Amino acid sequence: MPRAATESTKTESAKGGARRRAALSRDVIIEAALNIGSKEGGSALTFSRLGKELGADPTSVYRHFRDKDELVVALTDRMVTESVARMAGVEVAELGWREWLRRVAHSIRSVYLDRPAIAVLAASRTAASKAETESVEEIIGVLHGAGLPVLEAAEVYRALVDLTLAFTQYSAAWSLLDPEYQGRDEQAWAVGYATLPAERFPLVHASAARLLELTRDDATVFEYTLGLFLDGVQVRVAAHAASAT
Repeated sequence: MPRAATESTKTESAKGGARRRAALSRDVIIEAALNIGSKEGGSALTFSRLGKELGADPTSVYRHFRDKDELVVALTDRMVTESVARMAGVEVAELGWREWLRRVAHSIRSVYLDRPAIAVLAASRTAASKAETESVEEIIGVLHGAGLPVLEAAEVYRALVDLTLAFTQYSAAWSLLDPEYQGRDEQAWAVGYATLPAERFPLVHASAARLLELTRDDATVFEYTLGLFLDGVQVRVAAHAASAT
C-alpha cells in the first residue's frame, strides 16, 4: 500500500478513536451496562466487557466511574428515575393515598423486573440522587398528608420501599434461575409438600395445591403482601384521625 494511503488510514483510525472517546459519557456507559447486564447477567458487567461493547479501551470507562460499585449505584439511579417517570401524571388527589402508594410500589417493581439481572445488583443500593431524594420527599409527604406524623410517615415510607425492593429482588433472582432448578422447587411443592401425611400436617396438606400455585405466581403474592401492608397503614391513619377528634 502506498505510504500516503497508509498515513490516510492511520489518520482516519485516529479520528475514529477520538470520536469514540469524545462520545463516551456516563449516560453512554450506563446504557451499555444495562444492555450487557440484561443480556448476559450481572457477572458479565466488567469494565473490560464494557470497553469491548463500546469499542473503547477499558481504562476510558474509569474516567467516568471509579469502580464497578459506583457504576451499580448509577444503575440504581437509572432504575429510580425510570420508576418516577412511570408515575408522572398520576395524582394523589384523584386516586387517594392508598391507591397512589400501591401504584408507586408497582412502578418500582415493574422497572426492576424489566431487567432482572440489574435488579439483583441494584435493588439493595441507595443512589442519594436528585430523583431518589425527591421521591422520598414526595412519598413521605403523601403519608403525612394522609394523617401520619412526619416520623411515622418516614418509617412507613422505608417499610414500603424495602418490602417492594426485597420482594422484587427475590422475584428477579428466581426468574434468572436455570429452568431445571425452578422445576425442582415446583416439584418440591407438588410432591414433597402435597404428599405429607394429613394426620401430621393437616393444614399444609389442605393448602398444598394453593401453595404450589403461589410458587408460580409472584405477582399475586406481591399484590397480596402489599395489600396487607397497606391495610396496616390504613389502620394507623384511622387511629391518628380518631385521636385528633
